Amino acid sequence: MFELDFTIKNAWILSLIFLVVSYLPILFGGKGAKRLVDFSWMNKQGKRLSILIMILFIFMVVSPVFMEITNNPVLLILGFGFFTIGCIFILISYLNYFTTPLGQLITKGMYRISRNPIYVFSSIALIGIAILSESLLFGLLLLLYFIIQHPVIKEEERFCEENFGKEYDKYKKRTRRYL
Repeated sequence: MFELDFTIKNAWILSLIFLVVSYLPILFGGKGAKRLVDFSWMNKQGKRLSILIMILFIFMVVSPVFMEITNNPVLLILGFGFFTIGCIFILISYLNYFTTPLGQLITKGMYRISRNPIYVFSSIALIGIAILSESLLFGLLLLLYFIIQHPVIKEEERFCEENFGKEYDKYKKRTRRYL
């Protein structure tokens, strides 16, 4: 049976940090935060997939409570590297997102290297958690998360094409979808 252990060796601390990095900026994002959580423009399939992504995300944030951080020094360095880089760049991406006026295409900062930096760096941080916890189940959930997230990103691209037209087409040609 699962045993809850809230010591520093347990991976719950990773979930807590990830949640703070992922959601605290939304509280201070003002109008940009409203844009971030507005799914009214999505088709039914996009909304269903977004709900499924949220459910998977909840599992991925809760599951480290039941896992220990590895003792393997190589995995510790690799995992903390991924986790730290992911968290830092999530925050920078949110800053770029929230400081772009509503109705304007976001192309500055991290959005110069990826059209989806919040997704990309959240995934990198989650890969760090998977490495640190040495959890195959977490890795499989993460893979499923990637697979389901892709059509949602395609739906967001459709929205951007409709709303920003040629400006988005130019942006799309010079900036990769992921990395």
